[in-house]
Amino acid sequence: MSSTPFVEWLLIHYASIKSRSPNEGRRRWKLRVAQKFWASGEKTLSSTAATGTDDNADFHMDSDPFDEASTDREELGILLRTDFSDEPAWLAFCSRLEEGEKEFTASPLEEDDTTMDDQPEPNKATSPSGTAATTTAEDDDHESDDENSLSAIFHIVNPSLSQERALLTNISNLAALRFFNDVDVRQAPTPPPDTKPIRPPNRLVDSGGWQEVYVGKNLWIYDAKSNSDQCVRVVSQTSSDMYGTATADSWRARVSHICELQVNLSSGALKIDFGGLDRWDYAQRQRNMEEAETPGVL
Repeated sequence: MSSTPFVEWLLIHYASIKSRSPNEGRRRWKLRVAQKFWASGEKTLSSTAATGTDDNADFHMDSDPFDEASTDREELGILLRTDFSDEPAWLAFCSRLEEGEKEFTASPLEEDDTTMDDQPEPNKATSPSGTAATTTAEDDDHESDDENSLSAIFHIVNPSLSQERALLTNISNLAALRFFNDVDVRQAPTPPPDTKPIRPPNRLVDSGGWQEVYVGKNLWIYDAKSNSDQCVRVVSQTSSDMYGTATADSWRARVSHICELQVNLSSGALKIDFGGLDRWDYAQRQRNMEEAETPGVL
């Protein structure tokens, strides 16, 4: 069983939440349990409160509407299109991604020389609600041949239906994680000596010594800024080891670098920590933290 109390909460509450909202899916049911967890003053339950183990539990085995675009895919990462205003820029991005992939697969791995854009994005919040299966690039009959020819490094989520595009347009890093990853809880990093825990507490950084994290494939978000800078947001599933950084933090990586980055992240050869410096996008962090603590937002 997990060393965190969240598994105990899942064992106790998941089945009843599932029965009340049978059409939602695994990820959203787990998010509802997480909401109960964060709302409770007592996170650790008595040893007799939870019965059974999490081996083969429903909260591991149940399906989810977004599995076919994430868990069920063979690709290493998910590239999510969230801006649909500039088709030529998108196609140029896909072409450069294909070129970068060919260069990466044709040459041996070298030390990472990642280029970042340090300019933060506008702090413009949007929160999707409900769950709906997303049409992926492979399902779109009108997509370009460039998109079809990309290999198994990235699965491109590029919906064609207007209602699906509306669900993804300008979504936050946190919203994307909640669609395509599974929520979990871990112990928050320990504050350095003479550093007080953050106030007010926030579940993405530190709330009572615990931190909300996400498990699944890496997310790379193509947004409105990508049309001009040809970069994507690289989304973190946990905070870094540096206290004060947050789950769902992001930074911008150029399209020419992301194939190598994804392979190295998946293999464990690379860990993004900026040498102990906080170089994450502050505007995106604030957006995520506000959204995480907004009542009723899942």
